[in-house]
Amino acid sequence: MSHILIAGLGDLGTALAETLLAEGHRVSGIRRGDVCPAGVELYSQDLTDGAAMLPPDQVDVVVIIMTPAEYSEEAYLKAYVRAPLTLLDALAQQQPLPPVVFVSSSAVFGELSGAVDEATPPKPERYNGKVLLAAEEEISIRAMSTVVRFTGIYGPGRHRQIDKAARLARGEETLPAAQWTNRIHRDDCVGLLHSVVNGWLAGREMPPLVVGTDNVGGRNLDVLQWLAEQQGLTLEVPDDAPAGKQVKSLYISQGHYTLQYPGYQDGYAQVLAEKAD
Repeated sequence: MSHILIAGLGDLGTALAETLLAEGHRVSGIRRGDVCPAGVELYSQDLTDGAAMLPPDQVDVVVIIMTPAEYSEEAYLKAYVRAPLTLLDALAQQQPLPPVVFVSSSAVFGELSGAVDEATPPKPERYNGKVLLAAEEEISIRAMSTVVRFTGIYGPGRHRQIDKAARLARGEETLPAAQWTNRIHRDDCVGLLHSVVNGWLAGREMPPLVVGTDNVGGRNLDVLQWLAEQQGLTLEVPDDAPAGKQVKSLYISQGHYTLQYPGYQDGYAQVLAEKAD
């Protein structure tokens, strides 16, 4: 039985904790609130306050899944730089740092166009990508680590694109310009994190960077049109070529993880059914 510490028990962290517990692992968790899955040893705290309460015994892998309190540069710095470094500095006083799995975002690639993957140098232009890249670099200096850069996450409880498609079909919004979109289902986010954690626990040589995306992507207009049709609505879209980046995952394409939802039609069918209920 291994001991995994998860900092951030939101949607992804909670599901990952439940998966690891079901396999017989010991899981400790850190979050600001006091709600957690049964079996998790919870250390309720806000790491941005500058101190960390930690399990007193050996931790084998740390998973960091932070969420900013708001969309601002200061909030991003607190969540993605200060909180993780507070945690790792405190843990380093107790033991040699174990491998760290850090959840980041494809925002680190910035406004690049064309195909990008793990081998593409990042080029963030906005504060969110710049802060995340700084966090990735700081963590990699302190410990062996795998950064997981997710693209747009969709899935249960995430209805924004579904609702947008309906508004567009009803003429309540203006059709956006054609863009390439990249996404990954929430369950595949959890599955991919589980794959990386298990790799570290098994002693395999793990990559410093993994991209999490469904490797299919698509035009935003085609996705919105399909979502409108699934709701019994009609949305006419132009045949414009999409701009933007096409994010690919070498980790997934090389067979290290098998997607549960390899395309948006399968994944959104589940979300639409949930929304209908």
